[in-house]
Amino acid sequence: MFEMSAETAAEFGEALRDEAAAKLGGPAAAVGAFRRGGASTRMAISKSGIGALAYGASSLFSKKQAGGLPEKVLLALTEDRLHAFKLKIRGRSWAAGDEVGSWERAGVKASTESKAGVTMLTIETADGFRATLAPIGMRDDPIGLEFADALGARA
Repeated sequence: MFEMSAETAAEFGEALRDEAAAKLGGPAAAVGAFRRGGASTRMAISKSGIGALAYGASSLFSKKQAGGLPEKVLLALTEDRLHAFKLKIRGRSWAAGDEVGSWERAGVKASTESKAGVTMLTIETADGFRATLAPIGMRDDPIGLEFADALGARA
């Protein structure tokens, strides 16, 4: 996903909202699709022929930065909780998998940082969980930015 037209963004947002509603049993206040960071680093390692050890180390670092969340994740915000679901992508279809985390919304602190041309979202919870996530595509998408706004990350 590179640039997202308004029409594509609307379809994408609707698909994510539908998936979240099915998992939550009702509508979410906001949704967003994110991934672990470090994809460009791993691509550079892969193309340079440095080796599997460096690639594996980069993958482990990205997993740690993402708080152990899956490679792709659907975040859904309700009135009182933040939910994380494994996100499965098949072509142009999106499916929410198992719930991989849930936190009290009142204990969630979020911030953003511009890095490598995208807006990285960092989530910290009262119980010590911390994850830094990148937008699902190669560029910022309006759905992810709306989600960051709903969390108060870009205020």
